[in-house]
Amino acid sequence: MKTHFVLAAMAGAILLAGCGGSGRDTSMAVSAGGGAHVSQDQAGKRATGTVGTVNSTDPSFTTLSTLHVGQTAYFQILGTNLPAALALDVTDCAHPAKLSVTPTEVRFRCTPGVADGMKTISVRDKSSDTVLYTGAVYVQATTPPPITTALPMPTRGFNLGNSLEAMWGYAFPSQAVYTAAANAGFNAVRIPCAWVTNSDATGKIDPAYMAKVKQAVDYSIAAGMYVVINDHWDGGWFENHIGDTVDPAVDAQMRNLWTQIATAFAGYDNHLLFAAANEPNVYKPAHMATVAKYYQTFVDAVRGAGGKNTSRWLVLQGQGDPSWFTNLPSDSTPGRLMVEYHNYTPSLFTIIHGDQSWGKAIWFWGQSYHYAGDPTRNATWGEEGNIDAGMQQLKDQFASKGVPVMIGEFHAAATPGLTGDEQVWNNASHLYWNKYVGESARAHGLSPFYWSTPNAPFVYDTGAITDPALVTALTDGAVPPPPNGAPYAVAGVVATAAAGQVTVQWNAVRGATGYQLYRTANSGSEPATPSVTGLTGTTFTDTGLNPGTTYYYRVVAVNGAGASGFSTEASARTPGTNPDPTKFHFETDTQLWTPSGALISGIATSTARHYAGQRSLAVNVAGTAAGSASLEQSGVIVPPGATITFHVFIPAGSRITKVEPYLMDYNWGWFSNPSTTFTPGTWNTFTLTVPATSVTPLQRLGLNLTTGGAWTGTVHVDSIDW
Repeated sequence: MKTHFVLAAMAGAILLAGCGGSGRDTSMAVSAGGGAHVSQDQAGKRATGTVGTVNSTDPSFTTLSTLHVGQTAYFQILGTNLPAALALDVTDCAHPAKLSVTPTEVRFRCTPGVADGMKTISVRDKSSDTVLYTGAVYVQATTPPPITTALPMPTRGFNLGNSLEAMWGYAFPSQAVYTAAANAGFNAVRIPCAWVTNSDATGKIDPAYMAKVKQAVDYSIAAGMYVVINDHWDGGWFENHIGDTVDPAVDAQMRNLWTQIATAFAGYDNHLLFAAANEPNVYKPAHMATVAKYYQTFVDAVRGAGGKNTSRWLVLQGQGDPSWFTNLPSDSTPGRLMVEYHNYTPSLFTIIHGDQSWGKAIWFWGQSYHYAGDPTRNATWGEEGNIDAGMQQLKDQFASKGVPVMIGEFHAAATPGLTGDEQVWNNASHLYWNKYVGESARAHGLSPFYWSTPNAPFVYDTGAITDPALVTALTDGAVPPPPNGAPYAVAGVVATAAAGQVTVQWNAVRGATGYQLYRTANSGSEPATPSVTGLTGTTFTDTGLNPGTTYYYRVVAVNGAGASGFSTEASARTPGTNPDPTKFHFETDTQLWTPSGALISGIATSTARHYAGQRSLAVNVAGTAAGSASLEQSGVIVPPGATITFHVFIPAGSRITKVEPYLMDYNWGWFSNPSTTFTPGTWNTFTLTVPATSVTPLQRLGLNLTTGGAWTGTVHVDSIDW
């Protein structure tokens, strides 16, 4: 009990990460407390001592302590042959004073200033002007962060992957990796854990393993980061045992584990979050309902452990389509649950680098990063629009309703074995993907965590950065533009709405000769071609818009070589009441509906007719004989039992003989409602009811048109909703 209390109280304790140095080089280099060797400086003088460790302590110099703004801080320097002329420099720490000196220990104090955050420290021998030690220390704000904040916003998170959850042994990180990550701009870390693997036959967690996890948590908080610990794959005891009903043994295991973990960490504040699981194997809504019941046990176990667990943020992992996660557990502390999803879209680009029976490996991702030298390896799905649409779904379903969302893992690795131009384009593409996914999450108010592993992009024992370009991409920096000489991507896009219009502004891009703007009324469904071209300034006012409608914009920079990657999506909602609030209203673009079949020569938004609002979808029919063709949309989320309504204008004199709404549900079940009864020359309403037993999202939602003979004309479709 005594050991537990001390460790819990040391949640923010600091053993300063640093390294020994010599000469006048005062640049920060972090490692696991390395000592300094005796060295010669430019004037020929010699340093007289070696610094081994610098600790932040309480006034007794016996207990590690967290630094706070405006409160006296105490430092203990340990080493050998320490000189009397030793000096400690800490950024923004006023009134420094040396308290005592011995050959093995020197004590200092100072008072941190008004700003919290990472502070550079150095230890110098003033007699030789030699730097013996450099490092960093985190100073916390005097007032703890509000408990209503699940994670810092914007979140720049990383994973301590393949370490404390590794089945083959642990790559235990030193404090240096956390300090290096914090200095690079990360403010949160997710630590995957394997608790069952490190428990005995009775289910008791190994105390030595618990201590290792606590050390990792302490290092994270000491570096100024929020930290999430979970139960990862852990041999599959949970992930591989999800059925249609609760298994009492699995439920008891969940309760036992989290009671122990919560008890051990009961003294830690809201810098520490608990996540129940990782990626439960969910293949249908019934599985997700079972998982939610296990999560109720998780919530009850943590809250029941007392201490600061009563208000701790708890993370619940979703799997399958987010629309399946309909019921959160009840909680004795309202407003302290968040959900987690992972993103590896498309997996044939991000983590699978060999051809599969179900698809060919993708090497080039992003509309402007497609490589003309091998178009068979360009992505044809899962690109920027899919990323944004997925983030928007999470925002709409959870974040906008007060349930925060973390993207607990996202990661795209370069494809191994490529050379020459293929390697250049692939490398630029994978950096663009990592930046785009992280920024899309943040733009939608979500908290992303990059899946990192030992040596990628940090060396776990020294904190050294092995991939500076990736770290830059993950912390809001620029990534390489398309290798054809196109400009860097546009940043700083902001959309501001007024009556009937939206003004879009962005930062200028050096080397760009102009800009193009993409617009849609549904996140992620921007058209394949720009909505506005020929822009030379950095502002555009989009006029003639519907009231009460949210419009989404992306901007790209262009020059003679081509177009940049997409900017982050920005949106704004016009004031007033929307005259057509339906799901598919075609007010800005085709909203990803596509034609199938030769009978339809093309589709486009049109002001010629509208059922509501200002526009509809014009379906151009050009048939030389009787036939049929369809409009289709995929991935539509419709509640089972809902009735889908289509409004269709069929012109007088057409050869249309049948209109058939149809769907294929998630399990490929086919359902339709064909109709041969309608009135030409006016708007007709057609409906289709989703069977109560159907699982969505739908694989296909469509409208089939059949003609009785050759005919050329235009059918208009509008206001598709349920």
